[in-house]
Amino acid sequence: MSRQSDRFRETTDDADSTWYASVSSADYDDGDSACDADDSYMKRLFSGIAQHLNESVRFSADELRTLANISAWARWFVVAASFALIGFHDDYTDTQLIVMMTGVGIEIVVNAVFHYAVWKRKRLRWQWLLAMAILDIALATLMIGVRGGIDSYYFVVYFPILAVFSVIFTSLRLVAMLTALIIVAYVLTTLLVGDGIQTELAEHRDLYIRLVFLLPVVVSVNAVAKFERSGRRDALQREQALLNDRLELSQTIHDTAAQAAYMIGLGVNEAIRIAGTSNTELNRTLEATSSLTKSVMWELRQPIDAGALFEGASLSRVLRAHILTFNSVTSMTTDLEIEGDEPPLPVDVRTRLFSIAHNSLANALRHSSADEVRVQLQFSNGAIRLSVNDDGVGLPDDYESRGRGFTNMQRDAELIGGELQVESSSNGTSVTCTVAREPAWPTDGNTY
Repeated sequence: MSRQSDRFRETTDDADSTWYASVSSADYDDGDSACDADDSYMKRLFSGIAQHLNESVRFSADELRTLANISAWARWFVVAASFALIGFHDDYTDTQLIVMMTGVGIEIVVNAVFHYAVWKRKRLRWQWLLAMAILDIALATLMIGVRGGIDSYYFVVYFPILAVFSVIFTSLRLVAMLTALIIVAYVLTTLLVGDGIQTELAEHRDLYIRLVFLLPVVVSVNAVAKFERSGRRDALQREQALLNDRLELSQTIHDTAAQAAYMIGLGVNEAIRIAGTSNTELNRTLEATSSLTKSVMWELRQPIDAGALFEGASLSRVLRAHILTFNSVTSMTTDLEIEGDEPPLPVDVRTRLFSIAHNSLANALRHSSADEVRVQLQFSNGAIRLSVNDDGVGLPDDYESRGRGFTNMQRDAELIGGELQVESSSNGTSVTCTVAREPAWPTDGNTY
């Protein structure tokens, strides 16, 4: 504050110097300079307050939307409770009833617009939540004033307002400011409305109890919310660190192991060409080594291509590149068909569907002896359907107990709420995963 005062003095000193220099030509310059200094001071003051709020109140898009939804539903509960309270009494005057119903009507209209914006996933700002809280305080104070000030029981509305606000805004300073605003509004209302605060000790005690018990509500709820928010952010930071490790691992595999496997494959193929048909046993060994090398090269592609999903790439784009690689590694004819437009999907859904597609192609490479593989990815309003079909020899009856490929695919499908179906015959194998779209999935490009 002292720095701001020094700047204010410097500004006014400069203004005075300018006035003395030009006093002969303009007698009103002093007033203009002082007003400019006052405006500059107020701008710096409000700018400092806004900066503190922005630094104290930090939400991710998902946090802000969730908290806004909680705020809206809590407000609907208070509105419903207010209607019930109004219905319990028949001693309202016409003026009181009109004012109270007008206040509740304003709350309904504003909250309906606010909740609609949340529901439609419009872009939200934390300032909206602050403005809604101030409106709640104003309407609650209006109800208290209409019903006689200190004699009104509508002061209880302050408690859910503060509780919800303390959950949304974990900045103790901001919550303390709102609590102080409520206290001032309530005290002024009780002083100015009705008979005011009488000298009886009972009224002083009632006012004291009502105000004091606001504080434990604020402190306890704010402390719990801050603890929970801190834990969630720590978890997000750990998840981000894990994501960075996965991206680094995918790049490392691409630069080292994948390149080495590719060179080994070229060497084995060259050895097969040189060996010709002179040594049958050598040819079998080299062919087996070539097949094993292709399998290793394909397995190494999974973490490499999955890295793009963690960076935000769409499933369609990554799967298309993955299948092109499959074609070059295996020389099998593989087609990808995409139906519909891919919606914004959570990263977990994209990576697990990608894993199911990869494992299905790996099985086709190792066991099916197929000539052609067809991959279908369908997007509809209600579901996402991934299907991998080959024209190979089919699966053995005990395929589920051989390795962990199908077990992993089944687990991936279940973790995203999907259903995995495997159909096999002597004419080929079909693996299909169907996932119903969840309402909670983002629709505005946020893929969290």
